Amino acid sequence: MGGIMGSLSRKRIVTLSVARGALPWSPLALLWLVGLYMRLPILIAPPLAGDIAEALSLGSAAVGALTTVPYVVLALSMILAVRFARGIGMLRALVLALVIVTLGSGARGLTLSAPVLFSASVVMGLGLALMQVTVPALLRDWTPRHLALGSTVYLNGMTVGELIGAGATRPIVLKLAGGDWQVAMLLWSLPALMIVALLVLKLRKAPRDTREASGAESGSRRGISLRSRRVWLMGVPLAASVGLFMATNAYMSSILDARGETDLLALALLFYNASPLAASLVMLWRGRRWIGRRWLVGIFAALGVLGLVGFLAMEGWPALVALVISGFGITLELTLIMALPPCLERGEAVASLTAGMSFVGYTLAFVMPMVGGWMAEAFARASLSLWPMLAFAAASLAAVRRMPMTAREDDGTAGST
Repeated sequence: MGGIMGSLSRKRIVTLSVARGALPWSPLALLWLVGLYMRLPILIAPPLAGDIAEALSLGSAAVGALTTVPYVVLALSMILAVRFARGIGMLRALVLALVIVTLGSGARGLTLSAPVLFSASVVMGLGLALMQVTVPALLRDWTPRHLALGSTVYLNGMTVGELIGAGATRPIVLKLAGGDWQVAMLLWSLPALMIVALLVLKLRKAPRDTREASGAESGSRRGISLRSRRVWLMGVPLAASVGLFMATNAYMSSILDARGETDLLALALLFYNASPLAASLVMLWRGRRWIGRRWLVGIFAALGVLGLVGFLAMEGWPALVALVISGFGITLELTLIMALPPCLERGEAVASLTAGMSFVGYTLAFVMPMVGGWMAEAFARASLSLWPMLAFAAASLAAVRRMPMTAREDDGTAGST
Protein backbone atom coordinates (compact mmCIF):
# COMPACT_ATOMS: atom_id res chain seq x y z
CA MET A 1 0.00 0.00 0.00
CA GLY A 2 2.82 2.34 0.89
CA GLY A 3 4.49 1.53 -2.43
CA ILE A 4 1.30 2.40 -4.32
CA MET A 5 0.90 5.66 -2.41
CA GLY A 6 4.54 6.52 -3.04
CA SER A 7 4.09 5.79 -6.73
CA LEU A 8 1.00 8.00 -6.88
CA SER A 9 2.84 10.80 -5.08
CA ARG A 10 5.74 10.59 -7.52
CA LYS A 11 3.30 10.68 -10.45
CA ARG A 12 1.57 13.70 -8.94
CA ILE A 13 4.92 15.48 -8.53
CA VAL A 14 5.86 14.69 -12.14
CA THR A 15 2.45 15.90 -13.35
CA LEU A 16 2.77 19.14 -11.39
CA SER A 17 6.30 19.67 -12.70
CA VAL A 18 5.14 19.20 -16.27
CA ALA A 19 2.21 21.59 -15.73
CA ARG A 20 4.47 24.21 -14.18
CA GLY A 21 6.99 23.93 -16.98
CA ALA A 22 4.35 23.76 -19.71
CA LEU A 23 4.63 27.41 -20.69
CA PRO A 24 7.75 28.32 -22.74
CA TRP A 25 8.78 31.19 -20.50
CA SER A 26 12.10 32.02 -22.22
CA PRO A 27 10.62 32.30 -25.75
CA LEU A 28 7.69 34.30 -24.36
CA ALA A 29 10.04 36.74 -22.63
CA LEU A 30 12.07 37.11 -25.83
CA LEU A 31 8.89 37.69 -27.86
CA TRP A 32 7.85 40.43 -25.45
CA LEU A 33 11.23 42.15 -25.68
CA VAL A 34 11.23 41.99 -29.48
CA GLY A 35 7.67 43.35 -29.52
CA LEU A 36 8.81 46.25 -27.33
CA TYR A 37 11.16 47.49 -30.06
CA MET A 38 8.67 47.06 -32.90
CA ARG A 39 7.11 50.44 -32.03
CA LEU A 40 9.19 52.13 -29.33
CA PRO A 41 11.79 53.66 -31.73
CA ILE A 42 9.03 55.45 -33.64
CA LEU A 43 7.26 56.84 -30.59
CA ILE A 44 10.34 58.43 -29.00
CA ALA A 45 10.38 61.11 -31.74
CA PRO A 46 7.16 63.03 -30.85
CA PRO A 47 8.22 63.90 -27.25
CA LEU A 48 11.54 65.21 -28.61
CA ALA A 49 9.97 67.01 -31.58
CA GLY A 50 10.38 70.52 -30.15
CA ASP A 51 14.08 70.03 -29.39
CA ILE A 52 14.72 68.48 -32.82
CA ALA A 53 12.84 71.27 -34.62
CA GLU A 54 14.82 73.94 -32.79
CA ALA A 55 18.17 72.24 -33.43
CA LEU A 56 17.56 71.55 -37.13
CA SER A 57 15.22 74.47 -37.95
CA LEU A 58 12.42 72.13 -39.06
CA GLY A 59 8.84 73.16 -39.82
CA SER A 60 5.77 71.47 -38.33
CA ALA A 61 5.27 69.24 -41.39
CA ALA A 62 8.87 68.02 -41.24
CA VAL A 63 8.58 67.34 -37.51
CA GLY A 64 5.41 65.31 -38.10
CA ALA A 65 7.21 63.34 -40.79
CA LEU A 66 9.68 62.04 -38.18
CA THR A 67 6.82 59.87 -36.90
CA THR A 68 5.02 59.13 -40.18
CA VAL A 69 8.04 58.31 -42.37
CA PRO A 70 8.92 55.05 -40.55
CA TYR A 71 5.28 53.92 -40.76
CA VAL A 72 5.10 54.73 -44.48
CA VAL A 73 8.36 52.87 -45.16
CA LEU A 74 7.12 49.96 -43.05
CA ALA A 75 3.94 49.69 -45.12
CA LEU A 76 5.55 50.06 -48.53
CA SER A 77 8.46 47.68 -47.90
CA MET A 78 6.42 44.73 -46.59
CA ILE A 79 6.64 42.69 -49.80
CA LEU A 80 10.39 43.28 -50.11
CA ALA A 81 10.84 42.38 -46.43
CA VAL A 82 9.12 38.99 -46.65
CA ARG A 83 11.03 38.02 -49.79
CA PHE A 84 14.31 38.93 -48.12
CA ALA A 85 13.38 37.00 -44.95
CA ARG A 86 12.60 33.90 -47.01
CA GLY A 87 16.03 34.07 -48.59
CA ILE A 88 18.06 34.06 -45.34
CA GLY A 89 15.65 32.42 -42.89
CA MET A 90 13.19 33.99 -40.48
CA LEU A 91 15.34 33.97 -37.34
CA ARG A 92 18.41 35.35 -39.12
CA ALA A 93 16.16 38.00 -40.68
CA LEU A 94 14.82 38.97 -37.25
CA VAL A 95 18.35 39.36 -35.85
CA LEU A 96 19.35 41.51 -38.83
CA ALA A 97 16.11 43.50 -38.59
CA LEU A 98 16.71 44.46 -34.97
CA VAL A 99 20.32 45.42 -35.78
CA ILE A 100 19.02 47.67 -38.58
CA VAL A 101 16.43 49.25 -36.26
CA THR A 102 19.09 49.83 -33.59
CA LEU A 103 21.51 51.43 -36.05
CA GLY A 104 18.81 53.54 -37.71
CA SER A 105 17.36 54.72 -34.41
CA GLY A 106 20.77 55.42 -32.91
CA ALA A 107 21.98 57.25 -36.04
CA ARG A 108 19.21 59.81 -35.55
CA GLY A 109 21.04 60.90 -32.41
CA LEU A 110 24.42 61.19 -34.12
CA THR A 111 23.59 63.92 -36.58
CA LEU A 112 22.62 67.57 -36.82
CA SER A 113 21.69 67.21 -40.49
CA ALA A 114 18.02 66.94 -41.46
CA PRO A 115 18.70 64.75 -44.57
CA VAL A 116 20.71 62.28 -42.48
CA LEU A 117 18.01 62.30 -39.80
CA PHE A 118 15.30 61.35 -42.30
CA SER A 119 17.57 58.84 -44.05
CA ALA A 120 18.10 57.13 -40.69
CA SER A 121 14.32 57.10 -40.18
CA VAL A 122 13.90 55.37 -43.55
CA VAL A 123 16.51 52.74 -42.61
CA MET A 124 14.73 52.20 -39.29
CA GLY A 125 11.41 51.72 -41.13
CA LEU A 126 12.97 49.00 -43.31
CA GLY A 127 14.12 47.17 -40.19
CA LEU A 128 10.69 47.48 -38.58
CA ALA A 129 9.03 46.03 -41.69
CA LEU A 130 11.36 43.03 -41.51
CA MET A 131 10.54 42.57 -37.82
CA GLN A 132 6.81 42.77 -38.47
CA VAL A 133 6.82 39.88 -40.96
CA THR A 134 9.29 37.59 -39.17
CA VAL A 135 7.92 37.54 -35.62
CA PRO A 136 4.51 35.97 -36.50
CA ALA A 137 6.30 33.41 -38.70
CA LEU A 138 8.54 32.35 -35.79
CA LEU A 139 5.68 31.70 -33.39
CA ARG A 140 5.24 28.10 -34.57
CA ASP A 141 8.91 27.43 -33.81
CA TRP A 142 9.05 29.27 -30.48
CA THR A 143 5.58 28.61 -28.99
CA PRO A 144 4.12 25.75 -31.09
CA ARG A 145 1.54 24.77 -28.43
CA HIS A 146 0.75 28.33 -27.36
CA LEU A 147 0.25 30.28 -30.59
CA ALA A 148 -2.47 32.52 -29.18
CA LEU A 149 -0.45 33.29 -26.05
CA GLY A 150 2.70 33.97 -28.10
CA SER A 151 0.81 36.39 -30.33
CA THR A 152 -0.72 38.15 -27.34
CA VAL A 153 2.64 38.48 -25.58
CA TYR A 154 4.54 40.09 -28.47
CA LEU A 155 1.58 42.40 -29.21
CA ASN A 156 1.56 43.38 -25.53
CA GLY A 157 5.24 44.23 -25.90
CA MET A 158 4.37 46.48 -28.85
CA THR A 159 1.72 48.26 -26.80
CA VAL A 160 4.04 48.80 -23.85
CA GLY A 161 6.72 50.03 -26.26
CA GLU A 162 4.33 52.63 -27.65
CA LEU A 163 3.34 53.76 -24.14
CA ILE A 164 6.82 54.09 -22.64
CA GLY A 165 8.23 55.56 -25.86
CA ALA A 166 5.66 58.33 -25.75
CA GLY A 167 5.41 58.66 -21.97
CA ALA A 168 8.88 58.01 -20.55
CA THR A 169 11.12 59.73 -23.11
CA ARG A 170 10.81 63.29 -21.87
CA PRO A 171 10.35 62.92 -18.10
CA ILE A 172 12.92 60.13 -17.63
CA VAL A 173 15.28 59.46 -20.55
CA LEU A 174 15.77 63.10 -21.54
CA LYS A 175 16.66 63.95 -17.94
CA LEU A 176 19.16 61.08 -17.85
CA ALA A 177 20.61 62.51 -21.07
CA GLY A 178 21.12 65.90 -19.46
CA GLY A 179 18.46 67.50 -21.67
CA ASP A 180 20.26 66.50 -24.91
CA TRP A 181 17.80 64.96 -27.40
CA GLN A 182 20.61 63.26 -29.34
CA VAL A 183 21.90 61.47 -26.25
CA ALA A 184 18.30 60.53 -25.36
CA MET A 185 17.87 58.77 -28.73
CA LEU A 186 21.16 56.94 -28.24
CA LEU A 187 20.15 55.84 -24.73
CA TRP A 188 16.90 54.35 -26.06
CA SER A 189 18.90 52.34 -28.63
CA LEU A 190 21.25 50.65 -26.13
CA PRO A 191 18.76 48.12 -24.63
CA ALA A 192 18.07 46.82 -28.15
CA LEU A 193 21.67 45.56 -28.28
CA MET A 194 20.90 43.23 -25.36
CA ILE A 195 17.92 41.80 -27.27
CA VAL A 196 20.15 41.33 -30.34
CA ALA A 197 22.59 39.35 -28.17
CA LEU A 198 19.78 37.12 -26.88
CA LEU A 199 18.57 36.48 -30.44
CA VAL A 200 22.11 35.61 -31.57
CA LEU A 201 22.38 33.11 -28.70
CA LYS A 202 19.10 31.54 -29.79
CA LEU A 203 20.32 31.42 -33.39
CA ARG A 204 23.58 29.71 -32.37
CA LYS A 205 21.82 27.18 -30.15
CA ALA A 206 19.62 25.57 -32.77
CA PRO A 207 19.97 27.15 -36.22
CA ARG A 208 19.50 23.80 -37.96
CA ASP A 209 16.33 22.97 -36.01
CA THR A 210 14.85 26.34 -36.87
CA ARG A 211 15.56 25.93 -40.59
CA GLU A 212 14.15 22.40 -40.64
CA ALA A 213 10.98 23.38 -38.75
CA SER A 214 10.35 26.32 -41.04
CA GLY A 215 10.99 24.28 -44.13
CA ALA A 216 8.74 21.43 -43.01
CA GLU A 217 5.85 23.72 -42.29
CA SER A 218 6.12 26.02 -45.26
CA GLY A 219 5.05 23.47 -47.85
CA SER A 220 4.56 25.34 -51.08
CA ARG A 221 6.07 28.80 -50.86
CA ARG A 222 3.12 31.16 -51.10
CA GLY A 223 3.65 34.49 -52.74
CA ILE A 224 1.92 37.68 -51.70
CA SER A 225 -1.05 38.64 -53.84
CA LEU A 226 -3.18 41.73 -53.47
CA ARG A 227 -5.89 39.69 -55.20
CA SER A 228 -5.97 37.35 -52.22
CA ARG A 229 -9.33 37.36 -50.44
CA ARG A 230 -7.66 36.89 -47.06
CA VAL A 231 -5.32 39.83 -47.53
CA TRP A 232 -8.21 42.26 -48.05
CA LEU A 233 -10.67 40.76 -45.57
CA MET A 234 -8.00 41.06 -42.87
CA GLY A 235 -6.27 44.19 -44.17
CA VAL A 236 -9.37 46.41 -44.33
CA PRO A 237 -10.37 45.94 -40.64
CA LEU A 238 -6.70 46.31 -39.72
CA ALA A 239 -6.66 49.65 -41.57
CA ALA A 240 -9.78 50.70 -39.66
CA SER A 241 -8.24 50.03 -36.23
CA VAL A 242 -4.84 51.56 -37.04
CA GLY A 243 -6.36 54.52 -38.90
CA LEU A 244 -8.85 55.39 -36.16
CA PHE A 245 -6.09 55.44 -33.56
CA MET A 246 -3.75 57.55 -35.71
CA ALA A 247 -6.45 59.98 -36.84
CA THR A 248 -7.79 60.50 -33.31
CA ASN A 249 -4.33 61.28 -31.95
CA ALA A 250 -3.59 63.58 -34.88
CA TYR A 251 -6.79 65.64 -34.75
CA MET A 252 -7.74 65.51 -31.07
CA SER A 253 -6.07 68.84 -30.35
CA SER A 254 -7.89 70.75 -33.11
CA ILE A 255 -11.27 69.19 -32.21
CA LEU A 256 -11.00 70.07 -28.52
CA ASP A 257 -9.71 73.53 -29.37
CA ALA A 258 -12.73 74.14 -31.64
CA ARG A 259 -15.04 73.12 -28.78
CA GLY A 260 -13.26 75.35 -26.29
CA GLU A 261 -11.97 72.35 -24.29
CA THR A 262 -8.23 72.83 -24.68
CA ASP A 263 -7.83 72.29 -20.93
CA LEU A 264 -8.90 68.64 -21.42
CA LEU A 265 -6.26 67.87 -24.06
CA ALA A 266 -3.58 66.54 -21.70
CA LEU A 267 -6.05 64.22 -19.95
CA ALA A 268 -7.60 63.12 -23.25
CA LEU A 269 -4.20 62.19 -24.69
CA LEU A 270 -3.18 60.39 -21.50
CA PHE A 271 -6.37 58.34 -21.18
CA TYR A 272 -6.62 57.56 -24.88
CA ASN A 273 -3.03 56.40 -25.19
CA ALA A 274 -3.24 54.40 -21.96
CA SER A 275 -6.33 52.48 -23.14
CA PRO A 276 -4.24 50.15 -25.39
CA LEU A 277 -2.24 49.03 -22.35
CA ALA A 278 -5.44 48.15 -20.50
CA ALA A 279 -6.67 46.29 -23.59
CA SER A 280 -3.40 44.36 -23.95
CA LEU A 281 -3.57 43.28 -20.28
CA VAL A 282 -7.09 42.02 -20.86
CA MET A 283 -5.77 40.10 -23.88
CA LEU A 284 -3.08 38.46 -21.72
CA TRP A 285 -5.86 37.33 -19.40
CA ARG A 286 -8.46 36.21 -21.96
CA GLY A 287 -6.68 36.28 -25.31
CA ARG A 288 -6.17 32.54 -25.69
CA ARG A 289 -9.94 32.05 -25.56
CA TRP A 290 -10.79 35.04 -27.74
CA ILE A 291 -8.52 34.58 -30.77
CA GLY A 292 -10.46 33.13 -33.68
CA ARG A 293 -13.87 34.40 -32.45
CA ARG A 294 -15.37 36.47 -35.27
CA TRP A 295 -18.17 37.92 -33.18
CA LEU A 296 -15.67 39.36 -30.69
CA VAL A 297 -13.72 41.10 -33.46
CA GLY A 298 -17.02 42.61 -34.65
CA ILE A 299 -18.02 43.76 -31.15
CA PHE A 300 -14.67 45.44 -30.49
CA ALA A 301 -14.66 47.05 -33.94
CA ALA A 302 -18.16 48.44 -33.28
CA LEU A 303 -17.04 49.74 -29.86
CA GLY A 304 -14.20 51.62 -31.55
CA VAL A 305 -16.59 53.32 -33.97
CA LEU A 306 -19.38 54.05 -31.47
CA GLY A 307 -16.94 55.33 -28.85
CA LEU A 308 -15.46 57.84 -31.29
CA VAL A 309 -18.94 58.96 -32.40
CA GLY A 310 -19.69 59.55 -28.71
CA PHE A 311 -16.52 61.64 -28.36
CA LEU A 312 -17.62 63.84 -31.27
CA ALA A 313 -21.23 64.09 -30.10
CA MET A 314 -20.60 64.81 -26.40
CA GLU A 315 -18.46 67.19 -24.38
CA GLY A 316 -16.51 67.14 -21.12
CA TRP A 317 -15.99 63.96 -19.13
CA PRO A 318 -18.63 61.90 -21.01
CA ALA A 319 -16.66 62.58 -24.21
CA LEU A 320 -13.44 61.39 -22.53
CA VAL A 321 -15.11 58.18 -21.36
CA ALA A 322 -16.33 57.55 -24.90
CA LEU A 323 -12.80 58.21 -26.17
CA VAL A 324 -11.34 55.58 -23.82
CA ILE A 325 -13.99 53.06 -24.91
CA SER A 326 -13.00 53.69 -28.53
CA GLY A 327 -9.28 53.22 -27.84
CA PHE A 328 -9.97 50.06 -25.84
CA GLY A 329 -12.15 48.58 -28.59
CA ILE A 330 -9.87 49.26 -31.56
CA THR A 331 -6.82 47.94 -29.67
CA LEU A 332 -8.59 44.64 -28.98
CA GLU A 333 -9.71 44.50 -32.62
CA LEU A 334 -6.14 45.12 -33.83
CA THR A 335 -4.68 42.49 -31.48
CA LEU A 336 -7.19 39.81 -32.50
CA ILE A 337 -6.54 40.46 -36.21
CA MET A 338 -2.73 40.50 -35.89
CA ALA A 339 -2.85 37.21 -33.96
CA LEU A 340 -4.61 35.38 -36.81
CA PRO A 341 -1.82 34.72 -39.40
CA PRO A 342 -0.01 32.03 -37.33
CA CYS A 343 -3.39 30.32 -36.81
CA LEU A 344 -4.26 30.38 -40.53
CA GLU A 345 -0.91 29.56 -42.15
CA ARG A 346 2.33 27.71 -41.51
CA GLY A 347 6.00 28.50 -41.96
CA GLU A 348 6.89 31.18 -44.49
CA ALA A 349 3.24 31.58 -45.52
CA VAL A 350 2.64 33.28 -42.13
CA ALA A 351 5.08 36.03 -43.13
CA SER A 352 3.42 36.37 -46.55
CA LEU A 353 -0.05 36.79 -45.08
CA THR A 354 1.21 39.21 -42.41
CA ALA A 355 3.01 41.28 -45.05
CA GLY A 356 0.00 41.40 -47.39
CA MET A 357 -2.56 42.40 -44.77
CA SER A 358 -0.13 44.92 -43.20
CA PHE A 359 0.57 46.50 -46.59
CA VAL A 360 -3.17 46.96 -47.22
CA GLY A 361 -3.86 48.00 -43.63
CA TYR A 362 -1.15 50.59 -43.12
CA THR A 363 -1.51 52.08 -46.61
CA LEU A 364 -5.24 52.68 -46.18
CA ALA A 365 -4.68 53.84 -42.60
CA PHE A 366 -2.57 56.72 -43.93
CA VAL A 367 -4.85 57.71 -46.79
CA MET A 368 -8.15 58.07 -44.91
CA PRO A 369 -6.92 60.46 -42.16
CA MET A 370 -5.38 62.65 -44.88
CA VAL A 371 -8.78 62.84 -46.58
CA GLY A 372 -10.28 63.86 -43.24
CA GLY A 373 -7.70 66.60 -42.76
CA TRP A 374 -8.46 67.97 -46.23
CA MET A 375 -12.20 68.01 -45.51
CA ALA A 376 -11.74 69.77 -42.16
CA GLU A 377 -9.62 72.42 -43.81
CA ALA A 378 -11.89 72.83 -46.85
CA PHE A 379 -15.08 73.24 -44.79
CA ALA A 380 -13.44 74.93 -41.76
CA ARG A 381 -14.93 72.37 -39.37
CA ALA A 382 -12.53 70.43 -37.14
CA SER A 383 -14.83 67.48 -36.42
CA LEU A 384 -14.94 66.58 -40.12
CA SER A 385 -11.34 65.39 -39.81
CA LEU A 386 -12.51 62.11 -38.23
CA TRP A 387 -15.64 61.38 -40.24
CA PRO A 388 -14.01 59.79 -43.34
CA MET A 389 -12.08 57.41 -41.07
CA LEU A 390 -15.24 56.69 -39.07
CA ALA A 391 -17.21 55.92 -42.23
CA PHE A 392 -14.44 53.63 -43.44
CA ALA A 393 -14.29 51.84 -40.06
CA ALA A 394 -18.07 51.32 -40.06
CA ALA A 395 -17.91 49.90 -43.59
CA SER A 396 -15.07 47.58 -42.53
CA LEU A 397 -17.55 45.65 -40.33
CA ALA A 398 -18.74 43.99 -43.55
CA ALA A 399 -15.21 42.59 -44.02
CA VAL A 400 -15.17 41.34 -40.42
CA ARG A 401 -18.28 39.25 -41.16
CA ARG A 402 -16.36 37.37 -43.88
CA MET A 403 -12.88 37.38 -42.33
CA PRO A 404 -11.26 33.90 -42.26
CA MET A 405 -10.87 32.53 -38.75
CA THR A 406 -9.60 29.01 -39.47
CA ALA A 407 -7.12 27.49 -41.90
CA ARG A 408 -9.96 25.55 -43.53
CA GLU A 409 -11.72 28.66 -44.81
CA ASP A 410 -11.13 29.25 -48.52
CA ASP A 411 -8.55 31.88 -49.44
CA GLY A 412 -10.03 32.68 -52.85
CA THR A 413 -6.64 33.81 -54.22
CA ALA A 414 -6.79 34.67 -57.85
CA GLY A 415 -3.03 34.69 -58.30
CA SER A 416 0.29 35.39 -56.67
CA THR A 417 3.19 37.70 -57.27
